[in-house]
Amino acid sequence: MSEELKQHILKNGFTLGVVYICIDILKYLGGAEYFVNTYVGVLSILIAVVVPIFYTFKFRASNEGFIDFRTAFSSCTGILLAGGFIELVFQIVLLNIIDTQFASELLDVTINTAVSQFEAFGMSEDEITEIVTAMESTSSYSPMNMLKGFGFMVVGYTIFGLIVAAFTKKDKPEFSEE
Repeated sequence: MSEELKQHILKNGFTLGVVYICIDILKYLGGAEYFVNTYVGVLSILIAVVVPIFYTFKFRASNEGFIDFRTAFSSCTGILLAGGFIELVFQIVLLNIIDTQFASELLDVTINTAVSQFEAFGMSEDEITEIVTAMESTSSYSPMNMLKGFGFMVVGYTIFGLIVAAFTKKDKPEFSEE
């Protein structure tokens, strides 16, 4: 990996991480309901899709309009990994050091939202009770569980990076017309 690509990934991954943190702060200030709000979730996903694509195209433009598959994949996936890791560290600090009570509130809101959805799907009370008991018994916001969740995100980032690399790659022609 070239030094130019490393700097590109770190700089733009940091930018994405700061954007994620700003969104998390706004969600935190809005209350636990905003962490499970569909519209806020869609906004976060849109940012996670648009930002790495934009910066991958920008990197391609800075290289005479050419980028190979490997470099495009590294750019997109690296930016997502860097930004996601920064957000992960922030959320671990927020929910496990700064405001541990907020994690409990967030779990309550998550459970209430899930119960409403389960009822709308017509699940029985017994099934709902079983799921709620399982949700309450595991701390979704413990550092270890958050790291596990990030592990699953890495898989998603990788798949997304492969897709983006497939349509952003543009190899230099074998023979130039000079």
